[in-house]
Amino acid sequence: MSDRIVDFEPALGRNRSADGPDRESDRESAPDAADADRAASGEDESVAAGSRWDPGVTVALLAGAVGVLTGTTAAFLAGAVGFTYAAYRYASRAPDTPLVVDREIDDRSPLPSRTATVTVTIHNEGEESLPDLRIVDGVPERLAVVSGSPRHCTSVRPGETVSFSYAVRARRGSHEFGPTTLVVRSLAGATERRFEVRVDDSIACETLTETLALPADTSSYPGHVTTDSGGEGVEFYATREFHPSDPLSRIDWKRYARTRELSTVEFRETRAATVVLVVDARTAAHVARRDGEPDAVTLSEYAAERLAAALLDRNDRVGLGFYGPSERYLRPAGGDEQAARIRAALDSTPESREREVGLFSEQRRERANDARFDALRRRLPDSAQIVFLSPLADNRAADVARRFRAYGHAVTVVSPDVTGTDTPGGAVERIERDDRVATVRGGDVRVVSWSPDEPIRTAVSTATARWSR
Repeated sequence: MSDRIVDFEPALGRNRSADGPDRESDRESAPDAADADRAASGEDESVAAGSRWDPGVTVALLAGAVGVLTGTTAAFLAGAVGFTYAAYRYASRAPDTPLVVDREIDDRSPLPSRTATVTVTIHNEGEESLPDLRIVDGVPERLAVVSGSPRHCTSVRPGETVSFSYAVRARRGSHEFGPTTLVVRSLAGATERRFEVRVDDSIACETLTETLALPADTSSYPGHVTTDSGGEGVEFYATREFHPSDPLSRIDWKRYARTRELSTVEFRETRAATVVLVVDARTAAHVARRDGEPDAVTLSEYAAERLAAALLDRNDRVGLGFYGPSERYLRPAGGDEQAARIRAALDSTPESREREVGLFSEQRRERANDARFDALRRRLPDSAQIVFLSPLADNRAADVARRFRAYGHAVTVVSPDVTGTDTPGGAVERIERDDRVATVRGGDVRVVSWSPDEPIRTAVSTATARWSR
């Protein structure tokens, strides 16, 4: 929780606009576009209404002129009404009183597709009432408001606190809130004071996964994958006949004391794996459980980023590929630079989906998918393990996993479960997906079935425990 006191001094520097998602119901209470332009240009806080048409002055001048020209006392006195209105309008001003701005977020690290409730609180610490206070909170650009509104219009008495809430749907990445815009208008609406207050807050979907247990297909680099071979390590593997080139620290001195025979101790080696994360980005994979939630491709990209970070942390070499319209491919590498390259590739994935129409669209799609698979397979190192991230929404995805295995790659499928049971169609989709999962597992392929309702680390831990039995 963070707060900021605003004492309504002239705005400094160049402010930027921070509007949340536009809604028809919010526009009445939100500052208009001209006001936003003035705030962005850093003009003075007080905006006079002299450039607008003033009905009071107009009526007063016309009535006074008619009274003078015609000599009618009643017409001349009628002008006094207009002058009174104009005087009231010009005499009114936007109150100058300090405000405390506070923003509360109930969950700063939500899972993808989960909602986070944001509560904005305004406290009037001054001695003047604010008859017309308008607030626009700086919702992060990539977060959608799913309930409530980030805009609010109210009045605040001295010492009074007002608050309003809205909910945003989380998506992968870190999202910074922009400044909160405050507009205080006078009772007559003739003048206003505008301020942008920055309250530093953010929402981050950065839940780290547990290390994914990989098969013992490794490279020559040292790492954390336990192999079935002897050498340097910490876990005892076997003893063998001593060789003059063996270091003295590897001699089994206890055995020598008993038998006077030299032997060398070997430990189970741990090496690094070469892993390529392949994201299923086809049209068939762009499915979601319900409107407003991230689709399976977005969830797969989120899981790919988390898995890449975990694998790189243990010194594995990690690459990235896309099976679908995007043909980008990152060769396996290690280190922080590779992690940054993978994040950039995932963040820049186009959201457009391939669309093939016409009488033979299905045949064209199948030929295109075959060509994409062959192009991707030729890029893969022979020793690479494949982590295929797909919702298994059709039989093609299951075939791809088995084809990777048939070409000699160890394959692990991480599958976000976006099927539902709310409708008969959803129940049928779940049954079909369960059949595909069983078929893939029967082809010597490991499967991590992940529900978006649970952290991915829970799904990985559950699957790892099952594989170890």
